[in-house]
Amino acid sequence: MRWVLAAVTVASSGAVCAAGPAKAPAAPGTAAQSAAARVHAQDIADLFRDACLGTKADPEAVADWALVNGFVTDSPASREVAAAIRQRGEAGNVFARPGGRDTLLLISTTAPSNCIVMGLGAVDGPRLRGRMEAQSADWPGVKVQPEPSRGMDYDQDGPHRSVSYLGVSGTDRYRLTVVSPLGTARGTAIMGVSVEPR
Repeated sequence: MRWVLAAVTVASSGAVCAAGPAKAPAAPGTAAQSAAARVHAQDIADLFRDACLGTKADPEAVADWALVNGFVTDSPASREVAAAIRQRGEAGNVFARPGGRDTLLLISTTAPSNCIVMGLGAVDGPRLRGRMEAQSADWPGVKVQPEPSRGMDYDQDGPHRSVSYLGVSGTDRYRLTVVSPLGTARGTAIMGVSVEPR
């Protein structure tokens, strides 16, 4: 999916510098580090469920949700990603949740509508992929294929896995994608939904 690859490119090229350069997976860490990576994965999944699935990626609804929930557009990371989106000739908003150790962005673009949650920091990749599978199965009013429609592994910013699902609601089609480290590692994690042209 073009927008997911663009977001990964933006993150891995260093455009989002707030989290610092990504590091290769480290040796197994402490229990506290593993717990923090699980919490970060759950945080990304919860934001995706509420801001993206809850609005069906409608850009105006995403913006309203973000502002009501305290997200801002005036942070170094959100400004840099917004500039990268504009350079690609696309329109949209990039929101950041202020505070916190890990950068967490909510990206909403138009034509077609996309809603992306991007997290930078140590994350439990398998847990994040499991949350996407569970959320896609429980998306109210949308029938999602029970098996991933496609998946791939790649080694950019460390070993990652990308899995996509297709959802249908009436005449609307949605592509859901999760990109995360293969294991528990510091790297780019993305959950996104795109409204596909009919």
